[in-house]
Amino acid sequence: MRVVDISLSLDPSTPVYPGDPAVAVERLSEALGGDRYALSRLTIGSHAGTHVDAPAHFIAGGATVDALPLEACIGAAVVLDVAPSGDTIDIDQLAGLPESATRVLLRTGGPPLGGCALGVEAARALVRRGVRLVGIDALSVAPPGAPGAVHHILLAAGVVILEGLDLSRAAAGAAHLLCLPLKLTGGDGAPARAVLLYDP
Repeated sequence: MRVVDISLSLDPSTPVYPGDPAVAVERLSEALGGDRYALSRLTIGSHAGTHVDAPAHFIAGGATVDALPLEACIGAAVVLDVAPSGDTIDIDQLAGLPESATRVLLRTGGPPLGGCALGVEAARALVRRGVRLVGIDALSVAPPGAPGAVHHILLAAGVVILEGLDLSRAAAGAAHLLCLPLKLTGGDGAPARAVLLYDP
């Protein structure tokens, strides 16, 4: 079995969504400096690096990240290469998706994290197909100027959103996804460690 880590590393250089707090790591004690152990303080936003969005991110009274069904975050997945003709992924670009796909990871391939976002009609099409999780190699699954519509469509349907992926080493096609967000009580989202497992 081959394991491919599709998570971003968390450090002060980790890109964050415009306006979100930067990642900060403060060393409080150092084992090599005479202290008994090393200890650090982490300061991060709930949507830093590779992270999961819960319905509460955009829907008042929506489910929080600690209540998300982990079954949606673990299981068969498909990495789909999309070649956007513009700023958004449209329905035609989802044509290569197998009918049985319930966890979809979109590789858009642009700098620094993804080249485009999911369009409204494409989001509706994924909901109609019964997709349980949508991931993307961008800081947001939605266009920067209009983040609400796509998030509402997916989250209202119970679709887990996984953003900030590093799919550069992931093979296109079928894989097995393991994604575990931090169990943040009442959280609107949480950083996650996500990996893909491939059969030999």
